[in-house]
Amino acid sequence: MDYPLQTALVEYHPEPADFGYFLEGRNRIYNYYTFYGYPSLFADGVDLWPISTWRPFINSRVNQPSPFTLLMTGNYSASTNTGTITASYQNDSTAAITARVYFVITEDSLYHLDPNGHAWHNNLARDMLPDQNGELVTITPGQVIDISRNFTIDASWNEDKCYIVTWIQADAPSRNVYQAGEVKVMDLVGIEENTLTRVPQSYITLLNNPCSSSNIRFALNVRQGTSYRIEIFDAIGRKIKQYNGMTSNEKEILSCDLSHLQHNRTNAGVYFYRFTSSVHQANGKVIVR
Repeated sequence: MDYPLQTALVEYHPEPADFGYFLEGRNRIYNYYTFYGYPSLFADGVDLWPISTWRPFINSRVNQPSPFTLLMTGNYSASTNTGTITASYQNDSTAAITARVYFVITEDSLYHLDPNGHAWHNNLARDMLPDQNGELVTITPGQVIDISRNFTIDASWNEDKCYIVTWIQADAPSRNVYQAGEVKVMDLVGIEENTLTRVPQSYITLLNNPCSSSNIRFALNVRQGTSYRIEIFDAIGRKIKQYNGMTSNEKEILSCDLSHLQHNRTNAGVYFYRFTSSVHQANGKVIVR
């Protein structure tokens, strides 16, 4: 597939006789898009047809900048098949944006021979969290909102093949998708989330942004003797680096080097950081050039 790290796909089977059918998926297609033909590709709310139009549209669309940055975090217990997912959307534009935030659980590598010969199904929608209506939000310039959902992986699904997809999308008439992302459910195993209050970003400031991967400089402004953790994530939410420390002064400068990660080369692009101490939490965006 073209642009595997720049696209988030959801496959719906909206007819009751379809393999993988569920009512929320049907309602999503018929009530939101008000049109359905098989097969259809909906991109930014536009039903693209014929199939020859799909690749040119995607090629042009992925080059358009997004007004949002997205960080996905959460946790999952394989023993109870339950977890929590949080999507943090930051408005990087200069205008307030009103749109809906959606979450859906998808599953890959499902075999079922359809009448049209389609046998293997990926990105198949399994459950929408909590439903197909999403949550209407208004995000002002520079504002970050966190939206969390509890979820359960059904015993009949393969948890190793399940993902959680989130996106923020305008209502009609444009139905523009501003940003989207996904995370593999099993990547959330063993992650513990602290219930901390988000604080102003002044507790941690990125001094050079954009920056080089070998010299990312943070200014910390917390009480002397504070234990802290700084985590760096890539654009799809994978943690690539973690720093742990304790401040020896009330104000300190910390330099981070991402240029020599084990089994991973840091490319230019957008990354995210999360700062956590015993009483503070903050996050933000890092642009590596």
